[in-house]
Amino acid sequence: MPIRSRRTERASAWLVAALGALSAQAVQAHEPGADALPETPGWQAGAAIALIAPKADDRWPVAAWPGVLINGSAPREQRGGLRLEHGTLELAARFDRRFGVHVAAGWHDREQVHTEAANLQARFDRAGDEIEMRLGRDTVRMGAVIDGAGHYDRFSQPPLAKRAVLNDQRIDDGYALLRRRPDADGLRALEAGLWRGQAFPGGPAGPAVPSLHLHAGWGHLDAHLAAAHFQPEARGAAAQSLGTTGHVHGSLDCRVSLQQRVCFDGTVDVVGGSLQWEPAQGDWSVALAGLWRHDKGSLYATSGDARLSSRVAGVWADVIWRPVARWTLAGRLERLVPDNRLEGIGTVLLGDAAGLSGGGPVERATAAVLFEPHEQVTVSIESGLERFAGGRVSHVALRALWRNPRWLGGSW
Repeated sequence: MPIRSRRTERASAWLVAALGALSAQAVQAHEPGADALPETPGWQAGAAIALIAPKADDRWPVAAWPGVLINGSAPREQRGGLRLEHGTLELAARFDRRFGVHVAAGWHDREQVHTEAANLQARFDRAGDEIEMRLGRDTVRMGAVIDGAGHYDRFSQPPLAKRAVLNDQRIDDGYALLRRRPDADGLRALEAGLWRGQAFPGGPAGPAVPSLHLHAGWGHLDAHLAAAHFQPEARGAAAQSLGTTGHVHGSLDCRVSLQQRVCFDGTVDVVGGSLQWEPAQGDWSVALAGLWRHDKGSLYATSGDARLSSRVAGVWADVIWRPVARWTLAGRLERLVPDNRLEGIGTVLLGDAAGLSGGGPVERATAAVLFEPHEQVTVSIESGLERFAGGRVSHVALRALWRNPRWLGGSW
């Protein structure tokens, strides 16, 4: 029996409106991580912390959206009191002009510390281009707009599309080779990577995951396109009826047990793209980004086995205005559309356990006012409204962010 999520024609209207806004404005962006190492041989220690005091009229963040296939884990409830949104400590060292290391540890509200980066880097110049190699644990690059969204962002929550497609930030172990021409018009960077693929939407088993990232630019306009291909085996998700919560960096292993789990074997394709325009001295900046994921294969549990074809696509548009020094007004519009089809044995029970039943579009609008009393400190107030199949939630939150990537340091 097929299970299809509801669609509406407003998806096209949102996308057209966002593209129209973008065409009227234009973002000078650099590759994330390009400045992780000290500029000269030596070492540096950095830190960042984001605190939030939210108030919402229902569970916030939303535990799960009907029709969106995720890993079965929900972010912790943040309503009430002062919460740690995100904290990071990092250490970087440059041995000489070519080689260095970067290590970063992070944690979220009431969660265990996790490793966000631990890699060896090498950089060379070749025919006027910058060549960079990274080996170890790192963020898989998809461009400044996608990589930075929800990561000490102007807004407290990652975009709907980023959480639905990648389970927030995609951090993995592997190897990346990057060729960069940061000031050129046309192709500014080309990056290829090979990753273990154990983080969602990958699984605990399966072949290595190739990735490709293209960065093109013309003046202050930057465009990014990224893609990856997964072949997860025994990827498990906690059955949503269990109400599991927590911050999960990976997937459950269905080779160990099928009890109270929904499992997936198959292929997963992920594509992301963004456009950004931000003049160096301008008061306005605009960004548009989108993510798409297609899971195709076998979805199974103790209650049944079925063929799955699941697609989830989302877009968001950011508009930023700096009316006076130290003050920023920011707005974000988002839309997420899931589409699922199950055919086989026990599709009703499988769909319920995987959270695929009764799905439909998800929309969110958020506005924020930000003030920078100090170069490294930002305080803000934001308000948002989120609508999804069967519910809605509005919130208001006070936030404080301190970030200093070069807090301490020294030379060799």
